[in-house]
Amino acid sequence: MISVIMSTYNRGKKISRSVESILQQTVRDIEFIICDDCSTDDTYSTLQKIAKSDNRVKLIKNEHNMGLQKSLNRCLSQCNGDYIARMDDDDFSLPDRFETQLKFLQDNPEYSFVGSNADEVFDDHSLVTDLPSHPDEFDLIKRNPYVHPSIMMRASVIKAIGGYSEAINHLRVEDYELWMRLYKNGYKGANIKRPLVEYSKSFTNTKFLDRKNTIRLVHQYIFAFNLPIFYEYINVLTAAKLLVPAKLKRLIRLI
Repeated sequence: MISVIMSTYNRGKKISRSVESILQQTVRDIEFIICDDCSTDDTYSTLQKIAKSDNRVKLIKNEHNMGLQKSLNRCLSQCNGDYIARMDDDDFSLPDRFETQLKFLQDNPEYSFVGSNADEVFDDHSLVTDLPSHPDEFDLIKRNPYVHPSIMMRASVIKAIGGYSEAINHLRVEDYELWMRLYKNGYKGANIKRPLVEYSKSFTNTKFLDRKNTIRLVHQYIFAFNLPIFYEYINVLTAAKLLVPAKLKRLIRLI
């Protein structure tokens, strides 16, 4: 069985499409664990209606806003499947996503998790990511080589390393930190080159804190991976790039 985990907050207008894309997967043997992080709109009531019509949906409701890291760990604590898949509340999974990823993990036992390329949907256009098929530590240092809502993991692996970090300096980089920690502990991941998810993204959704935490995380794992000092210079260049405002980077692309 595949356990699907999602945290949501105030997504009443979009969440039905995301949830239905999971419930309509060609692989039917799933449980869908959704944590509502104390939404103030109709998100939870919308989920209750869906759960009444499909008993594969299991709901958790936080009494106060706990954030993504803790909400995902609450979901993990309720998982019963051999595999755990991620989904975000404003994204869309293609119908054969789970079938494709499950076959990959069953055919390739040396890999602990698998993601995919994604169709990144912006406000006024979309583009397809081009992620490495078999990211190594060097790829991890250069950029986050995985799209979080495209990931399927072996449940035994993510539980063995303690789930998502809840540290405040990993806020909004909890996925990137997880991949780093998995690799540090000898686990490897891969990407399916075909896009299996539509991933909502904005040029303005990367905050200064995200950038700061990313720089700090990369610095930490350059030394954890025993990489050459050269990669510290790459981190400096990455830091400079991250500190450029998103709107300015978009303007430069259009020139």
